[in-house]
Amino acid sequence: MDRYAWRDLGTRPLFFPSLSLLLGALWLPGTSSSAWVFLLCGVFLGVIGLALARLPGAHLAVLGALWLAGAGLAAWEARVEVPLELAAGGEAVLEGVVERVDPFDDATRIRLVVVSAGRGEDGMKPARFRANLTLRASESALLPGQRLRATARLVPDTPPANPGEKDFSSARRRQGIAFGGTVAPGRLLVLVPAPVWRRTLEELRERLGSAVRAVAPSQDAAALFLTLAAGQRAALDDTWEEAFSRAGLAHVLSVSGLHVAALALMTLAVLRRLLVRAGARWRQWDVRRLAAPAAVPFVWAYVLFTGTQPPAVRSAVMATVALLGLALWRRADGLNCLATAAVVMVAWAPSSVEDLSLRLSFLAVLGLVLLVPALRQALPWPPPNPSEPRRWARVLGGARETVLQTLCASGAATLAGLPLVAAAFGRVSLAGLISNIVALPLCGLLTGLAAGGAALFVVSPWVATPVLWAGAWASELLLWLTRAFAAAPLASVEVSPFGGWAAVYAVGLLAWALGTGRWRWAGGLVPLAFVGALLTPLLRPEPGLRVTFLSVGQGDAVVISSRGQHALVDGGGSPGGIDTGERFVVPYLRHQGISRLELAVLSHPHPDHALGLVSALEQVPTARLWLPAGDEGGPLSRQVIAAARDARVEEIEAGHPSLGLGEARLEVLGPPTLPERELLEGVNDRSIVLRVRHGDVTVLLPGDVEAEAEAELLPGLEAVTVMKAPHHGSRTSSTPALLRRARPRHVIFCVGRRNRFGFPHPEVEERYRALGSECWRTDVDGAVTVESDGRDVRLVPHLAREPPSPVPRLAVEAERSQVRADDSRGHRPASAHGGPEGRPRPW
Repeated sequence: MDRYAWRDLGTRPLFFPSLSLLLGALWLPGTSSSAWVFLLCGVFLGVIGLALARLPGAHLAVLGALWLAGAGLAAWEARVEVPLELAAGGEAVLEGVVERVDPFDDATRIRLVVVSAGRGEDGMKPARFRANLTLRASESALLPGQRLRATARLVPDTPPANPGEKDFSSARRRQGIAFGGTVAPGRLLVLVPAPVWRRTLEELRERLGSAVRAVAPSQDAAALFLTLAAGQRAALDDTWEEAFSRAGLAHVLSVSGLHVAALALMTLAVLRRLLVRAGARWRQWDVRRLAAPAAVPFVWAYVLFTGTQPPAVRSAVMATVALLGLALWRRADGLNCLATAAVVMVAWAPSSVEDLSLRLSFLAVLGLVLLVPALRQALPWPPPNPSEPRRWARVLGGARETVLQTLCASGAATLAGLPLVAAAFGRVSLAGLISNIVALPLCGLLTGLAAGGAALFVVSPWVATPVLWAGAWASELLLWLTRAFAAAPLASVEVSPFGGWAAVYAVGLLAWALGTGRWRWAGGLVPLAFVGALLTPLLRPEPGLRVTFLSVGQGDAVVISSRGQHALVDGGGSPGGIDTGERFVVPYLRHQGISRLELAVLSHPHPDHALGLVSALEQVPTARLWLPAGDEGGPLSRQVIAAARDARVEEIEAGHPSLGLGEARLEVLGPPTLPERELLEGVNDRSIVLRVRHGDVTVLLPGDVEAEAEAELLPGLEAVTVMKAPHHGSRTSSTPALLRRARPRHVIFCVGRRNRFGFPHPEVEERYRALGSECWRTDVDGAVTVESDGRDVRLVPHLAREPPSPVPRLAVEAERSQVRADDSRGHRPASAHGGPEGRPRPW
């Protein structure tokens, strides 16, 4: 394989045009009304460029036209039209077409393309937007293509409320998704069934799933095989997703370049052999030129059967270009194939430029094309000599070359996607460099068995059974290899997000791969960027104490950090709801580079405090676990103890020795000791109460104590700087006596958006404001971070406080719809929070 140079990019006719189209699609205009403007200007500029093609620089006009076309297509897809009365969300009747169905264990999520909406069936108005709706699992017999009418409770799309939380708001905006929501049982009606081919395809998938599970050695093996054969990734357990990621084999779980390329090559080989054996009349033709186009329908059938995942569509486009080029006796060029796939993807779905899996897929292929030749040349072993007379030497040389090429391919894919992987996952797999060498042959075989088994199953389930059995056992073997590599030491290492160093990294990598002579020395920017990304977080000044109140919905989760030592108090949670530990707490800890806790605290065993703590402690080890004294060891407490594994478990009460955490100290004020504790009937009143002291600054964490327990706290209480409102600001807590004693300068309400309890109660908020306390709310401000230097504090909300803007009369443009969505996220004027302007205070 020849190494590319800078000049080779210009000789590929589609490379720079596709790059211009991609950059235009990445730059999403602010309003959907500009879609026509951009498209028309693109056409006009393109016509001028083609008309003046003979003049120098005319190609720049064509590239500019493609950039405008990409921006126009992106704006066209993102346009949103929402009736005025639905701008703030709430209950609404929607009518539209199901675009996507994602089944889960206890629920089903659908994406509905809404064409009309209103407050009632008699008030329906034309609309254009998408909504992600969640339904009960019992109502999951839904298919893409169905036309529905549903009564849903809509919630406007909101940005992430916590540092480190995955941000899908940009991708949803590009797709025109204006709302999320839930559909109550019995409030959904199918108006038009799905197309016949869609129903037939889904029935075939279900029957294939039953047949595979019947012959598989384990349910996990069946789930993996069905992931590759039918795109049913949801059937695979989350623990296996984690194991594949650690082992560097996560690409196996999405139908992408590996699977489509393997299928294309195997289909081509089978069709060639069949044509050769068909008779002498075919031998006068080059059978490859006949078999290549015949393989294209098989490739696309597999992509359709597995759910048209974006990476698979990209791979299918590239395979189609390569196969058609072979039919025309043209050698396929990697860059041209990739550029063609980019053009098709932007034309098909401009929002796919935000798809993480597709970005990684494109970068991996670009790395294979540009970096593999350079990496292979850098290795000290020469390529095998094809004229070697000794057969055993040729075989060994070929085997060695295969291993080296696979190693280079794995390294190239890792290097190309490293900044993106670091930003998205915070770690990179080192095991993948070796695991891919071992597992790729098995993955190719498994892909052939999966696609072949599904194809044979359509013809005859009885004939397909041996293939399905072999594929299920091959899946079991791959699971065993994955488990072994994932358990290896240093299978994956944590890496910091590159930030601005990503540009330096990309320049260095491209200079080394494409440069010649002294230009290749610019490759030294790659390790420089890597070291810079590692050191940048260490060079930032850290406050002596940082306390972050995470926004985890209706619940508590507080992270305390001081000079490299960390504690976690509660983790949020909701029975049957999202895993707050996995969704909010762990991403924040990784974002802050916290891989170990000195202390974890369960203030009291209620789900909104304990469930997220369980999943967080399963992933982040802790040295010590505090539980409230008198805890009866219920199921929630047992789950927390089991998740903490080797932690030292202590039941604490008032008077327990304080604990040093960096420059801070954690003092225990509650629950009270016996016999006073026996007089407190509620679990809330037996909450652990902590006071964090850092110089002159104190932060009070009272759990969910209510009036009786607050009275017990008064004798040992003093004025505090910051206080978490007890019991989320309910009327049964935050008594006037407590507030007069504590006199907090700042109070933080840990509450969920539009929670059904109505927390915090307006009377309680007003009580704090009357004392001059500045009020902060995690449902409005997102995560609230308290930073202390020992003398004063500043509070930093994750979400900016903005006064509501006037809602326009009719949301007919994406920009206006986005403004209404922002206004409906629960933001209030700064005065409603007790603060003057809502900006972080200086020291």
